[in-house]
Amino acid sequence: MSIKNAAKDPARNVWLQLGLPDAEEHYLKAELVLRLDRTIKARKLTQRAAAARIGATQPELSKILGGKFTEVSLERLIRFLAALGHRIEIKVGTPDAGTKGAVIITDARRKAA
Repeated sequence: MSIKNAAKDPARNVWLQLGLPDAEEHYLKAELVLRLDRTIKARKLTQRAAAARIGATQPELSKILGGKFTEVSLERLIRFLAALGHRIEIKVGTPDAGTKGAVIITDARRKAA
């Protein structure tokens, strides 16, 4: 039995269920925003302190954490996480002939997408 990539699984990706064009990207951004929120809470940072640390404004961070992140790039979310001490790795593997590639976000606890 193969494990389905969460970003491509309609049961786990609401943006696929809604038929949105960039569903996988929306899912990946949501995963990064979730980790950003968890990190801010775990470190007991205020939004103002967290925003200063990541190079954003408090209203902008509030908007992102409130779910309005469609205009924020994946790259910027990655930079926010790095500014809060996360180790970010991007790996490019050998392509398999005839198959489409995938973007996968993992951490020590679970595989997200």
